[in-house]
Amino acid sequence: MYKLLAMFSGMTVAIMILSNGLLVESIGDTPALLFIHITGLMGALLLFYSNKGSWTTLKGIPFFYLLGGVTGVASVYFTNLAFLSIGATVTLMLSLVGRIVTSTIIDHYGLMGMKKYPFVPLKLLGLALISVGALFLIMF
Repeated sequence: MYKLLAMFSGMTVAIMILSNGLLVESIGDTPALLFIHITGLMGALLLFYSNKGSWTTLKGIPFFYLLGGVTGVASVYFTNLAFLSIGATVTLMLSLVGRIVTSTIIDHYGLMGMKKYPFVPLKLLGLALISVGALFLIMF
């Protein structure tokens, strides 16, 4: 079930890159970024209230737990700018390479309190194959 959800997440990212990039072409990068996040806030509030969510305090929460919003804005902004120059496919592929490398480092060292998933040399093969795939997408 969760692997299927992860796949759907990737599908929504591809659609997001396309729709956000087209919006940037239409109204500009900063107005698009603002509109994207305002509509995202509205969607999040709708989901929050439809699930009968209740507000809680952030007191005692480690600072790095709160980085998701800021990094989300940065990710959308950088993706929007890249889309204009290199298109959706290469933007998404390079984004995936960046995500995989970063998450591999986080897993290996157990950063931000995460459980450690040690890097094993065989993972280099997977990273190499992904990198070769990225090169093919960039070159052709």
